[in-house]
Amino acid sequence: MVDQNIIVKKINAIKHNMKRIEKYSNVSLKQFLHDDDIKDIVTHNLFILLQHIIDIGTHIISDENMGEPVFVSDIADILAKENVLDENLVRPMKSMIGLRNIIAHEYGDLDFKIIHRIITSSLKDVNQILDCIIRYAGL
Repeated sequence: MVDQNIIVKKINAIKHNMKRIEKYSNVSLKQFLHDDDIKDIVTHNLFILLQHIIDIGTHIISDENMGEPVFVSDIADILAKENVLDENLVRPMKSMIGLRNIIAHEYGDLDFKIIHRIITSSLKDVNQILDCIIRYAGL
């Protein structure tokens, strides 16, 4: 059984990061690209949020003995196979994992137009993933 306290703590952290990001979701692309503070706040919170999603997935897989992911992106496949994650969310979760890796390792080469597009139109995927986790964990 998963440790609900760990899941709740991570979900609350994700919601905090989402609020920080959503403060800037109505900022125009032009303003976003020219304001280093906004880019830093959004990107930092996005990175932390994505890391928490990975951590939750890893925690569930480990606690439930669902196998051993070879690559971090395998987390999404395992969670879908074990009916934790809806199949239609595998690709978005893998994209999130990829984005987290790009932010971590190639920050200077980030395409901030993509980051802006994510914060203005793709955060719904995070909420859908959280809904699956909440349902699975019985929260």
